Amino acid sequence: MWLTRARRERARRRYARHPFPDPTLQRLLASPWPDTNALWDEVDWLAIDLETTGLDPKTGYIISFGWVAVDRGRIRLDTARHLLIDSRNLVGDSATIHHIRDTDRSEGVDLPSALRMLARAMTDRLPVMHHAPLDTGFLRAAYREQFGMDWFQPTADTLVLEKKRLFQREQTMPGNVLRLNRCRERYGLPETNAHNALEDALACGELFMAWARHFGGDGPRVKDCLSRV
Repeated sequence: MWLTRARRERARRRYARHPFPDPTLQRLLASPWPDTNALWDEVDWLAIDLETTGLDPKTGYIISFGWVAVDRGRIRLDTARHLLIDSRNLVGDSATIHHIRDTDRSEGVDLPSALRMLARAMTDRLPVMHHAPLDTGFLRAAYREQFGMDWFQPTADTLVLEKKRLFQREQTMPGNVLRLNRCRERYGLPETNAHNALEDALACGELFMAWARHFGGDGPRVKDCLSRV
């Protein structure tokens, strides 16, 4: 469940008074809440995607991370990262979807290191995801299991933003209309290779920018983008 702004601010102040043992995580936890009245391109964002072995954090595992920064309305390709997770847990049948084999993952990084790298990239940035509850569920479980930390970043969900836009236009919404590539298609963006964490993160970042630029006026404010403030 999402934390409200007031609860997150209380947690931030608590971590500021009693620093978290890991300095990388502490910087993320103590970072201030953004100005929600700022325009979307006056702040920095991080488009994130995870690939997992299932849909439930209790039974599935993260097998790869992808992210790229969208700073001040521009995608920064120099920040793009794709991490495969080296774990004792096997990919199994999900390899047919994600094209990641156990031998590939043996060359990857361990989960705690990946979570620290993601925390470093998220510091002073707001996450952007497509269908955020799935990825945030895995992130919350992973940060809690590995570090005893509650992950509570306010997040922009491009699926929710596009759903609201279609609802306002009173357009019908068949089952697959909110898939990432279908959403991109409505903005004239090319189809991408699904189930690759970095490609999906880039696709999500591009969709977020297209949505914002079609918002009207000066564009959306931060509070218009976040799923819950």
